Amino acid sequence: MELEAAVETLHQLHPLLPRQVSFAVADGDRFVYYQSSEFIDLGIRPGDPVREGTLTWRAVRERRALAQLMEENPFRVPYYAASVPITKGDELQGCVTAIYPPHMAPTAQRPFLIGRAEDRWIPVPLHEIAAIESHYGKTWLHTMGRGTLRNKYNLTQLERMLPPDRFIRCHRAYIVNVEAIDEIHPDFHSTFLLVMKGTSLRVPVSQKYASRFRAYLGI
Repeated sequence: MELEAAVETLHQLHPLLPRQVSFAVADGDRFVYYQSSEFIDLGIRPGDPVREGTLTWRAVRERRALAQLMEENPFRVPYYAASVPITKGDELQGCVTAIYPPHMAPTAQRPFLIGRAEDRWIPVPLHEIAAIESHYGKTWLHTMGRGTLRNKYNLTQLERMLPPDRFIRCHRAYIVNVEAIDEIHPDFHSTFLLVMKGTSLRVPVSQKYASRFRAYLGI
């Protein structure tokens, strides 16, 4: 009964809940409810098993509320979550999990990304990253002063990890640091070409992202 009430409450309150947050409800073994957000989606479907290594799985097994940044997990999507078991007396009824984009974790966010050079790893402060590019399945950090370095995450993962007030997706192959934009040039079909500080890089803004880009920068 408590689990059904939790699902019904979440369903009714959904319009009032933060739009950045996804919610999942499990009966202990399987998910019975899932509502994704536009900012984070783990691809859960009602009926999916609660897999080992997820925060829901841990909260159910340990029967206590947990909150943690989950960078390595079965969903292969970095996320921050808070899971609360639902109990009736000594009986476990289920578990409710709120799922947030990684940058919303209350713990201090790492102010850098790791770049891979030929023979070493380099922590690159976020303010030194001009743009991030996906090229033939590999991700490259274009830095201001350190050259181009490889990163292990794809753009979708990085888009969820990076602070959205500083880094914005402008093309299927690019994320840019808005603080590193030196010039904005109009391009074909109401798109733009960005000149980035500290690099020779020119980044296109595609039609798909042009409206969002205009609104974000107030153009």
